[in-house]
Amino acid sequence: MKIKVNIFFLLLPIAALLFTSCEKDNDKVIVLPPIDTTLQSMQVNIGVNYDTVVFVSLTSGVIKSSAVKDYDLAFDASPESKHIYLNTGKYMFAWRTQCTDMINTDTTGLNWLTDSDNMLGDSTVFGSNTTSSGDVNQQIVIIDRGKFSHIGSDRYRKIQIVSIDSNAYTIRYSKLNNSDYHEFVITKDNNYSQVYFSFNNGGQMVSFAPPKDQWDMMFTRYIHTYWDEPLQFRYYSVNGVLSNRWNNITCAILKKDSLPGYMPFESFNHNDISSYPFYSTGNIIGFEWKYFNFNDNKYYITPDIYYILKDKNDQYYKIKFYDFYNTSGERGYPAFYYQRIL
Repeated sequence: MKIKVNIFFLLLPIAALLFTSCEKDNDKVIVLPPIDTTLQSMQVNIGVNYDTVVFVSLTSGVIKSSAVKDYDLAFDASPESKHIYLNTGKYMFAWRTQCTDMINTDTTGLNWLTDSDNMLGDSTVFGSNTTSSGDVNQQIVIIDRGKFSHIGSDRYRKIQIVSIDSNAYTIRYSKLNNSDYHEFVITKDNNYSQVYFSFNNGGQMVSFAPPKDQWDMMFTRYIHTYWDEPLQFRYYSVNGVLSNRWNNITCAILKKDSLPGYMPFESFNHNDISSYPFYSTGNIIGFEWKYFNFNDNKYYITPDIYYILKDKNDQYYKIKFYDFYNTSGERGYPAFYYQRIL
């Protein structure tokens, strides 16, 4: 049997190949993935004792989980940054002394303070770390690493910032009795929001968070300060959500009876975005999407409150929580709806 071959169709792939090889790069067609605007849900596991930090991307889901206790200090990682944060998830406090002598630091009568949960660098105990002339402020900072995680001499450190430049922080630190003295270089990495350091094992860097472009918010334990309360009730350990303000994440909060023009979660659309203020502070979502009922010793979701998050690409999402328990009734499993707004 003879098979007829159509020469025209045989030549088509060759012609296409030749055409493609001559095509300019900037003329190529880029096929973008479809935009998902369906209502979605996510539940994360921070543990019944809230001892896990969970990093979340609204486009990719859960990115990374880490243990709260894994680090002591977080250093802003961009070249121009000079800010240092306590790990308040461990209930950490600190006090900036007026002394620059590591050996003879006066540690009597310390007035312990902690960082604000707004995650702004000028609201930390360490502060700007520079003098009015721009030089590094080398005052000794006394650190309480947290009474729930550390005991005895391991609980306290004194630390001095030796230098800060576009590449690194150089620090020296020891226990209060001057033992376990070290110098350490904290290398900045602009791919991350912060880089993380632990005093464990004489001092070490910790892989704690994903790169800054890969997460929008983290579920974590931290300290919220109630300034109107007596000192014994002022610093309260909470579990909630902090947004990635280092990657230009901003948030708005919509709560019934607190804003004019409130509308239900289901009704909010892109035309409504300009009517509400967005904030770059990290604690806008925070922890008040739930409340604790002392009568039955249980958490409940706060009604008529939700949030709008704008990501690094100026895409908007609305977020509403609906549970704090898993199907077995265990706490520490925040669940929320989220939806891309077009």
